[in-house]
Amino acid sequence: MRSVTLSLVSHTNVGKTTLARTLLRRDVGEVLDQAHVTDVSEAHELLATEDGVLRLWDTPGFGDTARLLKRLRAEGNPLGWFLHQVWDRITDRPLWCGQEAVRNVKEEADVVLYLVNAAEDPGDAGYVDLELELLDWMERPVLILLNQTGAEVGSGPGATNGDGNGGRNHPASADALARRWEEATSKWPAVRGVVPLDAFTRCWVEEGLLLRRVAEILEGEQQDTMRALTTAWEDRHLAVFEQGVDLIAAHLAEIAGDAEPLGGGRLDLGAKKRAMGALAERLDTSTARLMTDLIAAHGLDGTSQQALEQSLEDFQVSGSPALDEGRSALLGGLLSGAVGGVAADILAGGMTFFGGALVGAALGALGGYGLAAGFRLVSSDEEPVVRWSPEFLDALAERALLLYLSVAHFGRGRGGYKDIEQPAVWRRRVDEAVAEVDKHLDRCWSEAEERDAAATAAAVVPLLDAAIRKVLAAGYPQAADVLGRRSG
Repeated sequence: MRSVTLSLVSHTNVGKTTLARTLLRRDVGEVLDQAHVTDVSEAHELLATEDGVLRLWDTPGFGDTARLLKRLRAEGNPLGWFLHQVWDRITDRPLWCGQEAVRNVKEEADVVLYLVNAAEDPGDAGYVDLELELLDWMERPVLILLNQTGAEVGSGPGATNGDGNGGRNHPASADALARRWEEATSKWPAVRGVVPLDAFTRCWVEEGLLLRRVAEILEGEQQDTMRALTTAWEDRHLAVFEQGVDLIAAHLAEIAGDAEPLGGGRLDLGAKKRAMGALAERLDTSTARLMTDLIAAHGLDGTSQQALEQSLEDFQVSGSPALDEGRSALLGGLLSGAVGGVAADILAGGMTFFGGALVGAALGALGGYGLAAGFRLVSSDEEPVVRWSPEFLDALAERALLLYLSVAHFGRGRGGYKDIEQPAVWRRRVDEAVAEVDKHLDRCWSEAEERDAAATAAAVVPLLDAAIRKVLAAGYPQAADVLGRRSG
């Protein structure tokens, strides 16, 4: 079977194993904040299909590269063999680790992925030139990967993080960082490109772009094999994407169709609060289930603590008789808690809104209170129920898309999933994408009251699918063609 082998190398303690975990979607090796944690090369299967196998090697980190270059010139004589195989491992572990990395590149690599700390200026990291000289000597094509780009969350090329400055250490975008490193490393023939790929905050779309770059620099049958493997990889992750859309649609359909009876036909404040609480509890349960499923689908573990505060404007009441302006004013006051003693007296007397008349004097006293924003009264003979308002469901759709982006950008290398702050550029793009399908979503919400959740979800799926693809394509325009097709 044909194969393509990638060797992941870097200076020690830059984050090779962390990135390997992110790419492989499983925990491999050991991650510690110290030098030379990885001291042997390990091969991992990144993807296997009928067309071939894509392997990723995690290697020991380079240490004293100047001494290593000198030592390798003596490789091949008995003393050099002895120092490499025994003495260096026991008495000079950093040097021995570097030799192991070189051995792996020389014997295994089709393409070298050289990971650098993007928080460092390439001119200040003196070891970079030495290590690229060494890799150039190996005569293997090299792609430089920019790790630790400084952004708390991935937000796509050219974007900034939530604090508006593009990262903790650099005001520059990922594109600007890449150009800086391209200029600094252009003198080395082996270097074929620079790719931003933060182990913590990359997106699956970026990983696919990396595999495409690998295919571009290979030749002949290996290039054909790598292109087929890349297509298979994209199909696999598009299927995960589509699964995520289905999960979000099912979540939104469940919430849109949910309703809680007020009980006894009474519209008093206590009944309303009880109904609201029941709806909110079911929303939290559904959200937790959604996040658990999204996290697992993306090869992560960990949990989300997402919770949403609701206000009165997020609910609506349906099932009451049609109300005139005066009665609407009174009911709005009752539901919002704005009406004082007069309303309390009426409720204490056992009045419901199913029949019965209000005296003109009482209406006049309460006429200044408008119906609370977000509440909608629908004429119906059915028992009154509390539902989520259409405006809230629109906001919930935006929130669900932001949660998807958080999971899709969360690298396994940073550990178990935890909630992260979404950058402003995400919120803006999601708001724009949802606005384009807002009228169609509102129709889905209104129809959800009359049909089952599966039918509502089926109607919502294409709307969400288009919205998320638009957001991802805005962040990763080079992947527009991938985002324009379906899996398989």
